[in-house]
Amino acid sequence: MLSTGLKIGAKISQNIQAGYNMISVVVPVHNAPVSLERCLQALAASDYADFEIIVVDDCSTDDSAAVGHRFPIRLLSLSGKPFGPAYARNRGAEAASGDIVCFVDSDVLVHPQTIGKIAQTFILHPEYAATFGSYDQDPGEGDFLSQYKNLTHHFVHQQAKHDAATFWSGCGAIRRDVFLKMGGFDADRYPRPSIEDIDLGCRLVQAGFRIYVNKEVQVTHLKRWTLKGWVKTDILDRAIPWTRLIMRQRNMPNDLNLTTGQRLCALLVMLMLLLIISTTPLIPLISLFLLTPLALLLFAHWQLTPGPMFARGHYRLGILVFTLLLAISILSVVGTIPELLIPLALISLVCLGGAVFVRPAPTVKAAAFALLVLAVAAGYGILFFTSSWITGTAILGILLFVALFNLPLLSFFARRRHIWFALASFLFHLLYYFYSLTAFAIGAGLHFRDTKLKFQGTSL
Repeated sequence: MLSTGLKIGAKISQNIQAGYNMISVVVPVHNAPVSLERCLQALAASDYADFEIIVVDDCSTDDSAAVGHRFPIRLLSLSGKPFGPAYARNRGAEAASGDIVCFVDSDVLVHPQTIGKIAQTFILHPEYAATFGSYDQDPGEGDFLSQYKNLTHHFVHQQAKHDAATFWSGCGAIRRDVFLKMGGFDADRYPRPSIEDIDLGCRLVQAGFRIYVNKEVQVTHLKRWTLKGWVKTDILDRAIPWTRLIMRQRNMPNDLNLTTGQRLCALLVMLMLLLIISTTPLIPLISLFLLTPLALLLFAHWQLTPGPMFARGHYRLGILVFTLLLAISILSVVGTIPELLIPLALISLVCLGGAVFVRPAPTVKAAAFALLVLAVAAGYGILFFTSSWITGTAILGILLFVALFNLPLLSFFARRRHIWFALASFLFHLLYYFYSLTAFAIGAGLHFRDTKLKFQGTSL
């Protein structure tokens, strides 16, 4: 590893101009040796010369610490039970020697120019106290859900205003003196991965500091998303805590994914769901609620990179979905479900059967995926118009409005992947709007409960 350190020291720094910034890169890690090794390899390949790497091992029970020892870094090992990334980052920042503290997640790969661009941001924009970037357009995982999540993050950050109201710790940097003055991340309130970075950003802005979104700073995300992990992370760890933060500060940002248009879309999607529940007969309604999780499960585990349609380890799930779709077909034949759903079920069975039991060529895979998207869309259309043309027209109008509002995002998906990827993404975006509004209501309720309890405690 000595040769790696010499190579780093021999590189030409990108800060050859007035101003000088020593950067301390802080990487918190907990039981992630594989991604940590790739993360440190990427940092070692940086074009920027003058920086140190501090890895904070948050009580890992595997060989994450051993991976750190193989690189020219400073390793801080915490003991006991895991304290969470907020606490780990704080310890790393306290031990840092640099003027700038750059936080990089252990499942993130920086580009060779990333650290240099961060340094240049503070040189060219001395009025800013912090900066952050975004994920790039090439996620490390090839399944549909991971691609959808990372590309959405990339698009949202790339469309954001340059002056941010929050902070992002996946790849974000802050002046060390400002960070320490603000008390760092709130590790007491956020002992597990949550919105500790958003909270810090809000406190920075309230204190009069400015945060710069540098859209040229992009990193590769290695995380593999699952449907369960997505909903858990976005609802329990992000949406609900963020709502409570908004309520405490009485300030609703109009940026990133909290714009007025996004909030309107969430309200319309909830209205659409209420229309469906209140006007659709029982059997078609059951069919709709059966098809929805099946479609989500199916698309979430679709493998877009070369190989089987389902990622390795998801064949059991594929067979389960196949069996449930077969049940839909049987029910359709006996007349329990509207007859027009029979073509939907048959098309899905054929495509899914090929996905589970064979390894088709990429072009055949794309065609099968497109047929499935269209089949599910056709099934929804049939169910919407089964009971009431008026209700169906209203639902169609809401869908068209939401689609048109998100046309830039869907067009981006179509350009970066394919049109069928964009169509499938629309279903997940509807789910995102639904649970975002639901989580907002839950978060608001919890805030008012806490406020009431605090008030009662004060009165006593």
